Amino acid sequence: MSSSGLPYRPQSDSLISEITRHFTPDVVRGAGSMSGESESSASRALQTSVPTVLSGVANMASSSDGASSLSTMIREGNYGGLVDNPISAFRGGSATNYLISAGQRHLGKIFGGDVSSVVDTVAKSSGVGASSATKLMALVTPLILGVLGKRTSAPGSASLTDTLLRQKDEFDAAAPAGLSRILGPGPRAVPSATRTVERGAALDAPTHIEHFTEPTAPVPEELRAVRTGGGLRWLPFLLLLLAVIGLLGWLLSRARAPHVGEVATRGINTATNALNNLSLPGGVNLSVPPGSINYNLARYLADPSASAPRTFVFDHLNFDTGSAQLTPDSEKTVTDLAEVLKAYPNAAVQLTGHADSTGNPANNQTLSSNRADAVKDMLVRNGVGADRISTQGVGQERPLATNDTEQGRAENRATELTVTRK
Repeated sequence: MSSSGLPYRPQSDSLISEITRHFTPDVVRGAGSMSGESESSASRALQTSVPTVLSGVANMASSSDGASSLSTMIREGNYGGLVDNPISAFRGGSATNYLISAGQRHLGKIFGGDVSSVVDTVAKSSGVGASSATKLMALVTPLILGVLGKRTSAPGSASLTDTLLRQKDEFDAAAPAGLSRILGPGPRAVPSATRTVERGAALDAPTHIEHFTEPTAPVPEELRAVRTGGGLRWLPFLLLLLAVIGLLGWLLSRARAPHVGEVATRGINTATNALNNLSLPGGVNLSVPPGSINYNLARYLADPSASAPRTFVFDHLNFDTGSAQLTPDSEKTVTDLAEVLKAYPNAAVQLTGHADSTGNPANNQTLSSNRADAVKDMLVRNGVGADRISTQGVGQERPLATNDTEQGRAENRATELTVTRK
């Protein structure tokens, strides 16, 4: 539904259509799992995020500085691989976290100080929480930049600015109601000669963007004497006053400077507050990071409308290099998972181990299988029935990302959990 309330129909060469074609059922499932939202809500948020971000990008491209910054974002982001394999952004783990962080930086450049208002608009329009909208918009943004990069780099293609501005009306029509009030009419253009622009004045021959210049405040009589040389007797007193003010400011800043211990304490408190409390059936309470596998799995199992199967990718689950030995910092992920599964005794799961393409394929398959078995063994030791857990190792046969980069290979050394029965 468009902001006008009428059904939105994309153009044949629509960027919106080109981007939303990447939202396959697997992507939508991953988005729901990663954000903790239902698949239908996650799908609405993804669909709403695309014209919203494109509207902001088109506004950005309407000035020469903005277009230059946008081109830099596209070039340095190098998101072409994400366009070829969009599911990799929604599987959780280090790759997803990296893209969320990068996407949030991009959104800050695109929308400036209006980011929070834009996110709230998308959240309300699609019926998801603000935190979920932030994550999904952050993941959609690199995908959009990747599509723009591929389209504008093709031989004979239009420039980036022409591509965006030609479809700007379509973006605005498909964006959620209220976005236009947040973004406003966009920057005003003035001739390249520097001049003061009165508010509301007509503008012609746009060549660059310039801020409005407010009328200059009159110079106080005392300072005017100093500036004109007729009152130099004031100068020593003025310099002394400025020195006193500077000294006071320096002393106050030192008094307010926090100690290193205080900074560390605030960092610890921030990390603690980042954990969410999960109250499970049976009275068990867990403190887990929002968006983690245990957080998303518990919400999914508690939702009677969510159907199986559903796949989740482990985060904070690592093994010693070349072995099936869990690292000590990964054990809490598995022990918390055991508590979640014990709270929902009807659930059955399958653990799937993956490997990258480095080394011998047969060895990779064996290692991935052993790692899935290691997670199962620990779950069983923590009280989950062995008959509820099946395992498999697929080695390098089902890559989750490209094996051409270190980041992709790291993502391929993953373990998945699929709920086969609720």
